[in-house]
Amino acid sequence: MVLIHFIYTSLFRIAVPVMRILALCGNSNLSSLFEIRKKSEFPPVPSLEYAWFHCASLGEYEQAAPVIESYVSLNPKTPILITFFSPSGYNHVMENPPSWIRKGDSICALPFDTPRRIRNFLKSVDYRIKFFATCKYEVWPELMKQLQGASIHTCIFGAHIYKGSALLRKSIVGAFLRNSWSQFSTILTQDSSSVEELAQFKISSEAIGDPRVDRVLQLAINTKPSADLLKWKSSSELVVAGSTWRPEEISLTTLPWSESRKLLIAPHEIKKSHIDEILSLFNSTSRIASLLSEGRLDTPVVIADSMGELTSYYHLADLAVVGGGFGKGIHNILEPAAHGIKIITGPKIRRFREAVKLKEEGVLNTVSESNLLASVVWSALSAEKPSSTWLDSQKGCVIKIVSTLP
Repeated sequence: MVLIHFIYTSLFRIAVPVMRILALCGNSNLSSLFEIRKKSEFPPVPSLEYAWFHCASLGEYEQAAPVIESYVSLNPKTPILITFFSPSGYNHVMENPPSWIRKGDSICALPFDTPRRIRNFLKSVDYRIKFFATCKYEVWPELMKQLQGASIHTCIFGAHIYKGSALLRKSIVGAFLRNSWSQFSTILTQDSSSVEELAQFKISSEAIGDPRVDRVLQLAINTKPSADLLKWKSSSELVVAGSTWRPEEISLTTLPWSESRKLLIAPHEIKKSHIDEILSLFNSTSRIASLLSEGRLDTPVVIADSMGELTSYYHLADLAVVGGGFGKGIHNILEPAAHGIKIITGPKIRRFREAVKLKEEGVLNTVSESNLLASVVWSALSAEKPSSTWLDSQKGCVIKIVSTLP
């Protein structure tokens, strides 16, 4: 493993300047990665050791947030350090600081996973780290090596190991990933099947559950839509299409939206060019769509052109269409499930345990091709609202996770 790790870090050293060149040439995604690292300062040396939570992006932060909040309430004197790899999580939290954030807490971007960058980051806090906790499958080999070398307690929670995962492959890459996972002090998985998958490689773990369930159930109770949207919805049947991509957007334009059946669409990509494109698709023959930011709400289709309010939209919905299922994989389906509504997605759900469970219960309906999506929307609207016993069974895992942390 020493040689493989050396090859990994050597390739990463080469990759960083290559990514920087591509960023300078106009790659916006890579530009954003460097931008948050440029404006994100190293955290100061804490008076007490940091409880360090790391999240890949906004989705993982939503998973970690209830754990962090619960930990803070039980350990009010311990300073919190939160790091992010991608801009979606970092920018969101910087623009919307959590209510519990205090003077001694820090938020910053995780350095790229090279020995010098990780070493300098750990030195910047004088290795004063009570524990490091990450979630789902965000594991960086060099970071794990240095944390283990410094005898720092490490934990991963909400882990889900699905069949076909690179971690399980009997290859050099699989062995290298498993070596990094084996360095965790504690591994807490979403389900027993993940425990079994890891056990075949002699990696110990414990099934506790998915903290996102506690998060979405809490948000479903506490987050309400605006009075204007309530008035716009009125007595109509409403479809909320969340985190959509082009396949869902094109399909939804083919339906005859009206005052009795309305659509609120919240695209995954909210760049002005994409929002204008969606607006043009719906208004190609007549004006049936408008932007939420305009505040007029005088059309049967409304396009949400800002982020952060999707869960409040689901509060109004009679049916949810969740995007991503015709591409790399679905977005968050737990939010609409927490509101007790029927959900439609594309077929790419294999990697998502919650989707498989909700489909088994009849809460989730998958459509094999995007051109068939529109044909099932009306019938799904007319179906009875489902209930999920699986969702209820997942409650309370946050406090279980927190109880394992130092």
